[in-house]
Amino acid sequence: MSPIATNHHETRSERLKVLAIGLAAAWLLAGCSVAAASPSSTRAQPSPSASSSAIATTPPNPTPTPLPSVGAAPAGDWAGIRWISAGPVFPQTPTAGTNKGSLVTVSVYGWSRGYVGFRTAIEQGSSPSVTMVSTFSADGLHWTAGQPMEVAGLESWVDITQVVEGPSGLLAVGRYPGAACGGPATINALWTSTDGLTWSLVQPSADFASASVYWVDGGSTGFIASGIEKDGKAQAVWLSADGRSWTVVPLTSPTFGKFVLDGASNFAGGYVISGAILKDAECGQTWVTPSLWWSADGRSWTRSQLPGAENANDAWITTTKVSDHALMAVANEWDEATRVNSQQVWVSNDGRTWKLVASPSNFLGDGIMTDGQRGLVLIEPGAGTDAPPTVATIGDDLTVKTLSQTGDVPIYSAALTPRWLTALGPTGVVILSSEGLDLWLGVPTAS
Repeated sequence: MSPIATNHHETRSERLKVLAIGLAAAWLLAGCSVAAASPSSTRAQPSPSASSSAIATTPPNPTPTPLPSVGAAPAGDWAGIRWISAGPVFPQTPTAGTNKGSLVTVSVYGWSRGYVGFRTAIEQGSSPSVTMVSTFSADGLHWTAGQPMEVAGLESWVDITQVVEGPSGLLAVGRYPGAACGGPATINALWTSTDGLTWSLVQPSADFASASVYWVDGGSTGFIASGIEKDGKAQAVWLSADGRSWTVVPLTSPTFGKFVLDGASNFAGGYVISGAILKDAECGQTWVTPSLWWSADGRSWTRSQLPGAENANDAWITTTKVSDHALMAVANEWDEATRVNSQQVWVSNDGRTWKLVASPSNFLGDGIMTDGQRGLVLIEPGAGTDAPPTVATIGDDLTVKTLSQTGDVPIYSAALTPRWLTALGPTGVVILSSEGLDLWLGVPTAS
């Protein structure tokens, strides 16, 4: 266990307010403010801040160079990244309004068949309006803008905080931006797509719509959502094959006992629920133990063994896909007596058997993107430096391999507020500046 000293302990209630909007979306939002004419998870991150692009390269040639053709990324180990500066190829549709306070937000995600982006224009004034347009690219360089997405019936504009992939295609997750400050942040809208360009607003059943759904994940086994049923008490997961029709599975079997739900994931190995077992202690205290449960079908669950998991005054655990064949679980535990947070990390290839490993903490703080074959992280350079990001692959056993970088390497500028959006897809990694005006594609090279 690696202790991390702290003077403040974030309670489970406080953490839900922040974490529910962060999860894979932590790469897309930056607190509660949104930038004018500006928009991060995987990546996986919440609402844009008022800043210029934090990436700079050599001024472009007055005569634009035709964009090259790129093929699929190497299937094996990667040795480096060759960067291509594509400039303003991300569609600037819709445009910002002219009224004071009008703004534009931007986000980008990767999936098995390409990359998807969203650009939302919020027009303030006596008759506020919202226009959200999706964009698609098969290779990360050549982009096509789609038709405006359906937003009828929504109470306000939403932030697209996740895009997850299942057997039937994509599921985009929308949350009202105010939820980032008032949490817990529930899911307020869902859209499905089979091609990443045309999206359909989901009209959920009354039971699903009235529940408090906090998390959603997608994988080769389908989609899973988790939260609290409409009675405000019963914890549950919902399963879906297509992202449109959902079936509730109450978590009431004896295998759960008295517990608190932290989230749910799915991958090739099945479904995994993360949470904490509660146990009453002396003097009215409650001990909690970070715990995981596995299921092949999302309906019948068994508790997994977590070697080294310890009781704590407070604890929570989250799971992240490293690839379609590996999950990482991270438990954060609080000791009231020592006032210290500690962290433990496990990995699993099947969701049932977990191995306690040393945490590469420097590479986990910003989240892991995955293309199904490997994990990838981009780490911003230290404060006060003009430098490129660190790019590293994360193996199924959490082995970290830093990649060399060549070509039009994007440079983080210490003089500007940090802000970039990233996505991992079939040809490599995309970096998009916060206002959507500059784009880089990092093409992987094989070992």
